[in-house]
Amino acid sequence: MKKHSKQIRTIALAIFLTAAFYGCGKKSPQKDFVAKVNDVYLTKEQLAVMIDTNSASNFYVSEVIRNWINREVMYREAVKKGILKEDEFKKLINEAQRELASSLLVQKYYEEEKMNFEPKDVEDYYKQHQDDFKRFYDSYLINLIDFNDEDKAVQFRSTVLESDWEKALNVFKGDASIMRVSNNSLLYAYEIHPVSLSRIVTSLYPGEISIVISDDPGHFFIVQEIQKYAKGSIPPFNVIKPHVESRFIADRKDSLIQNYIKELYSNNDIEVRN
Repeated sequence: MKKHSKQIRTIALAIFLTAAFYGCGKKSPQKDFVAKVNDVYLTKEQLAVMIDTNSASNFYVSEVIRNWINREVMYREAVKKGILKEDEFKKLINEAQRELASSLLVQKYYEEEKMNFEPKDVEDYYKQHQDDFKRFYDSYLINLIDFNDEDKAVQFRSTVLESDWEKALNVFKGDASIMRVSNNSLLYAYEIHPVSLSRIVTSLYPGEISIVISDDPGHFFIVQEIQKYAKGSIPPFNVIKPHVESRFIADRKDSLIQNYIKELYSNNDIEVRN
C-alpha cells in the first residue's frame, strides 16, 4: 500500500512539474525547437538548461527528449480525463508544493549563508572524525589514463617509465587521443572499471606501471598503483582531503539548517498532542 501511494505521489509530482514547466498554455509557433507536442515546444535553450548538450551523448539527449514527450502527452491525457480536478490529485499537489517550496527555501538559505572556513578547520575535522574515514574494503590510490589510440598509449607508457607520471602528462597535454585522465584517485576494487583493469590494479605493487590494457574495445588503459590501503585502515589526510572537505561542508550545512529550523520553531505557534 505504501509503495502504491509513493508511486501515485511520484506520478502526481511529475504531472505537476510538467504543468508548471512545460504545459503552460498555448505557445506561439516556434522554428528553433528540438521537439513539440501539439502547441507546446521544447526549444534548444530549454534543452540546454536540462542537460549539457555540448558533452552529452546523442543517446542521452534522445532519452531526455523522449522523456519530455512522454511527460507532455501523459499530462495532456490526464487533463482530458479530469485528473487535475480530483481531490486526491489536489491533495498530492498541495503536499508536493510544500516539499518543493521547502527545498527551495533550504537552497536559498545555503546561498545566503557564507560557508567560510579555513584549511585548518578541515584538517581538524579529519583528526576528530578519523574513524569515519576507515576503508570498508581494500582500496587503491591510482593514476589512470585512457587512450583511443594504442600507439599513443604505448608511447605514454614508455615516457612514464623514462621519467614519471606527471612529466608524461605534460608531454601528452592536449593530445586528442586521450579520453580520460584520473590522478590520485582512491577507489575500492569494485569501483575500478572495466573488470580486467581492476584485476591488474590489485596485482600491482606500489609505484608499478601496468602494461597497456585493451580489453574494452576502443580503450587503451594504463594504470599506476600509488599505494594500497587495506580494509580498516585510515588513509592520510592529504590522500582523502577532497572527501574530508565534502563531509565537513555537509556537516556544517546540516548544523546550519538545524539551527535555522530551531529559529523557525521559536517564531511559530507549535503544539504536539499525543
